[in-house]
Amino acid sequence: MKSVIDYLDATSAAYPDAVAVSDGTHELTFSALRRAARGLASYLAARGVHGEAIGVYAQRRAAVIAAMLGCAASGNAYVPLNPDAPVEKTKKILAHAGVRLILGFADGEYDGAAEGSIYIRLDGNGSPLSAAASDAAVDSAPDTAADTAAVVDISPADTLYIIYTSGSTGEPKGIRKSHGAVMDFIEAYVTELGFTHEEIMGNQTPFCFDASAKDIYLMLRTGARLEIIPSEKFAFPVTLIEYLNERRITFISWVPSALAIVARLRTFRDILPVTLRRVAFVGEVFPLKDLEAWRQALPDIEYINLYGSSELAGVAALYHLPKDGPMPAVLPIGKPLSNSRIYLWEDGRLQSDRGEMLVASDALADEYIGDPAKTAAVFETIPIDGKPVRVLHTGDWARYDDDDNLVFLARSDAQIKYKGYRIELGEIEAAVEALDFIGRACCLYNAERERITVFCETSREGLNLRELNKALEGRLVDYMLPRRLVVLDALPLNANGKIDRPALKALL
Repeated sequence: MKSVIDYLDATSAAYPDAVAVSDGTHELTFSALRRAARGLASYLAARGVHGEAIGVYAQRRAAVIAAMLGCAASGNAYVPLNPDAPVEKTKKILAHAGVRLILGFADGEYDGAAEGSIYIRLDGNGSPLSAAASDAAVDSAPDTAADTAAVVDISPADTLYIIYTSGSTGEPKGIRKSHGAVMDFIEAYVTELGFTHEEIMGNQTPFCFDASAKDIYLMLRTGARLEIIPSEKFAFPVTLIEYLNERRITFISWVPSALAIVARLRTFRDILPVTLRRVAFVGEVFPLKDLEAWRQALPDIEYINLYGSSELAGVAALYHLPKDGPMPAVLPIGKPLSNSRIYLWEDGRLQSDRGEMLVASDALADEYIGDPAKTAAVFETIPIDGKPVRVLHTGDWARYDDDDNLVFLARSDAQIKYKGYRIELGEIEAAVEALDFIGRACCLYNAERERITVFCETSREGLNLRELNKALEGRLVDYMLPRRLVVLDALPLNANGKIDRPALKALL
């Protein structure tokens, strides 16, 4: 197989009438998904759209998957757009990626970001209704159902999608990923976890975030069912678990923040997920007390810590928590997937004990578009065993434990020098979150004032810095104790459910 569209063709042939994706109100079988994707691809090819970046407004709906695959099947790349993002941010992304054509939905609002571009409205199945532009008339609705043949030949090196994340400067950065990279990851992922067409996955990650690609292409490769969980369910954990049971969901891969809120509101006293078999988490550290609450309530479920980044097509390592015995003091990253190798690096040399993690894999992204300097710095070719190897500088520091599992230490940008000591802010954060009366916590450093600040949620009324540091005695050495405490009713979260660190930095 050369492309993810080959996945679609094979799975549609094997399970034509099985539901591929459902959003709670609308669903597409694999044959319907293929028909919609191929029809949209034919529509684009007939208009000479090839080798371009096409914007897709990525609402939480089944038809979004058809739109993305329609772009891919026509030899184009899709750019997922956050429908809730500020117009100016979306405009920056469109300009940076060179997008001239955008896919949206007939019942969606036109927000003005697409001015000057062709805007194609899709129906509930992902089929095009019309195309409009500021200087063009509306096309008549095309008949796409009749033309579902292959449109173009796609190679593994062709770009599948471009994902945008916020860079350290606040400007969006676009990361290009190929069909081959995604397939390389998916093959290893399926083998490692033994996924089959009987899996029913509960999607939490918005489709404008990169982690959602694991769900999409796992579904496409195996014939598993993808259930897009409505966003409002996550605000009411009991209702959320009811939904998991109603849809018979067997596997979830969520950010720890979404899992933690279920534990913290003691949801399992009222209801338990009865069909769930595996829980994976990715994107940030899962507070151990919240993970333990899941294990205590659901001891027979498999728990998997995933490690990846936006510069990878998927994840590069994972750790299966043992079902028996105590929780590890520090949750390991684990061991590399079969398609990846991870090296430790410091001071320009490979290290045997600790260092920055370098990932070598065919699942690496291609580049940061329009930024060759950053691409060269992050994706470096170094000699390993006498051969040149392309590696990703992750910016994450790790060490090995006694079982040869990698254990996360800190982000490179979260390591500080304070009073002559090298401090990893993640260690302080973990110590604070381990306290019984603390919910979420985030530790940041104000270099100008040389001050370590902890932001947290707490159940202890009137908590002050002195009380916090007293509780941290024995957990942290004196020079690591925070010098400022900010208690918030709720830490700000981004659209993916992670702590919004840039928003907290503005409060330093």
